[in-house]
Amino acid sequence: MMKRVILLLLCSIALCILPAAATGACAHRGDQKNAPENTLPAFVSAVEKGAHQIEFDVYFTADKRLVIIHDDTVDRTTNGKGKVNKLTFEEIRALDAGSWFDERFSGTKVPTLEETLEVIPPKIQCNVHLKNSPGVAEATAKVVANMERLEQCFLACSVEQIAEARAVVPAIRVCNMSRQNNDRDAYITLTIDKKAEYIQLHKNQGIKHLDKDVEKLHAHHVTANFFGAQNKRLIRKLADAKIDYILTDDLDLCLRVLADYGVTPVK
Repeated sequence: MMKRVILLLLCSIALCILPAAATGACAHRGDQKNAPENTLPAFVSAVEKGAHQIEFDVYFTADKRLVIIHDDTVDRTTNGKGKVNKLTFEEIRALDAGSWFDERFSGTKVPTLEETLEVIPPKIQCNVHLKNSPGVAEATAKVVANMERLEQCFLACSVEQIAEARAVVPAIRVCNMSRQNNDRDAYITLTIDKKAEYIQLHKNQGIKHLDKDVEKLHAHHVTANFFGAQNKRLIRKLADAKIDYILTDDLDLCLRVLADYGVTPVK
């Protein structure tokens, strides 16, 4: 009997000293501070540095190919001009998506969704932000399922896109992006009601009582991402609030700060 009591006490002590769930670093559009955003070099760099999650944006071309680019035009991040959904895949692939950032990346192409998933190992989560629609949610969900990445990827999208994706791949995981710019309470309520596995809280919503909101989300099995942390002070506050993943444009800084919390890069 005494041995059993001692064992229970030891187990209780062990549970008390176990570290809380760690906050991870999400490379927003890849390691965009050191390579052109949303390109394979940016994703490979984020992988090599040990990002816990990588975010990227998916667009349909005119001929319904899924490419990785943030804007609705190619003007800012390539040497071309025009709307993504008005250009064919062949036209977009002919563009240089690297020279604007640095001549070292001259000749870098706009990648496909398949190419992107190939360079990101399954141990790193993929935050797949869907852009133009309709159709992109269905097509993306099918690629994720066909490549057997359902455990690795989730789709960051509107409630309409959630329905579209789940209609063809019921097991697809999603991050609700509808009403993200509204007050945090309404956003959280909608996310829980839609049974989304993820939410992406926004810096513009503020961080007052954030720890309580994260606790509520975790109670409903919702993983909490946070967009827009580029300085040490905010990153520390997010880690203290137990945010699950911090979307950052400065992966190096985020990893350095999280190291103080015992967070190690993915190896």
